[in-house]
Amino acid sequence: MAVISEIPEDSNGDHSNPNKKPQDAKKKLREPDERYSFPIPDEVTEKCFALVERCHYPELSLVSDTFRRLINSPTLYNTRSRLGQTESVLYVYLGFTGYERLSWYILHRKPSRNVPNTFSLRLGKIGTLPPMPWGAAVVSVGYEMYVFGGCVGQKEVPTKGTKEVIVIDCRLHTHRSLPSMKLNRSRAAAGLIDGKIYVIGGCQTRSGHYIETFDVREQVWVRTKWSQPRNNLFYTYAVMEEQVFILGKKKLFAYEPKEGKLRRILAGELCLRWHMSSCMIDDMLFSFNPQRVFENMAPEPIIVYDPKEKEWRPWTGLQGFPYNIFLHESKMGNLGGNLVILGNDRSHQSQGFGGKKYIWCVEISLERGQGGEISGKVESVAVVLTVPEWQASIELCRTVTV
Repeated sequence: MAVISEIPEDSNGDHSNPNKKPQDAKKKLREPDERYSFPIPDEVTEKCFALVERCHYPELSLVSDTFRRLINSPTLYNTRSRLGQTESVLYVYLGFTGYERLSWYILHRKPSRNVPNTFSLRLGKIGTLPPMPWGAAVVSVGYEMYVFGGCVGQKEVPTKGTKEVIVIDCRLHTHRSLPSMKLNRSRAAAGLIDGKIYVIGGCQTRSGHYIETFDVREQVWVRTKWSQPRNNLFYTYAVMEEQVFILGKKKLFAYEPKEGKLRRILAGELCLRWHMSSCMIDDMLFSFNPQRVFENMAPEPIIVYDPKEKEWRPWTGLQGFPYNIFLHESKMGNLGGNLVILGNDRSHQSQGFGGKKYIWCVEISLERGQGGEISGKVESVAVVLTVPEWQASIELCRTVTV
């Protein structure tokens, strides 16, 4: 229960009584008169916090222990969800050249102290989450991220994959283990369809466990229809039109749960232009224009794939898009329906070690025309993290709702 108190004046209204002992004054400051205390139930305070944007929570948690406890309580998320006040938050997994350990970061909006009602994007490190195995498949479900398998050992010298599965609770930044998979997997594909996560490939087997299915609601593995193994290692994956599309080495696959079949798709536009840094927004696949990767002055830096039309088209209206970001090693993410791009400063690629290194973030909003055309508007371009000496390696971005 939060308490708002007021220190009453002396009966004579004199605040500078020379006969008052200093210790009495200090005691009065520490222990306000209960007649002037206004207790507020935790339920009321929690509802007030639920209406406040999460970017203000760090400052609110400094007010009192009660505020800190309420903000760190999982019930606050339930209240935010019930009131329709949840927000999209982007989590970034990255490391730095010369360091083996990678860490989770959160891309959050930080309110400006100088200009009211304005915000800036910043990357903040999360120290309570364990490192994630290289080559793990990651799927976001609500406020949680499910991590399947991955390699034991370093990225450059990986050993065998693992059966382990963990789930990360992004409300409190904690994690727990789930029942293991049947097989060791690394560089598998995974996708959420109708409350079930399908984990595909990343293993050496001829058994029916090539595809495993996890029921998110029941938190158990369920039986999956057998599918003939095709490819073992995949680069990236995405869910489109109730199917898990998977990009392998010059190969493209699609898994449809209703039929229980993994079918190969003829290499076409999707396979040729689909990049590991891509992401899904509003059932559309966004990727970098390959021409822009190798030619700085290509007109459209981003292209969009429409699964219904089965074609790529340039994303227009991106005036102000920066040329200093090294797109080939960047990552895309979905931040509340806006596309964000995180990448290293291109000007530092050939300078080696020494000096400061920057991670840039470009935020682009989506605009739809009357005829369904999609254009973009560059909302902001800013440095979100400065690192001395070391070049950043951005492994992945995932969006959760908290």
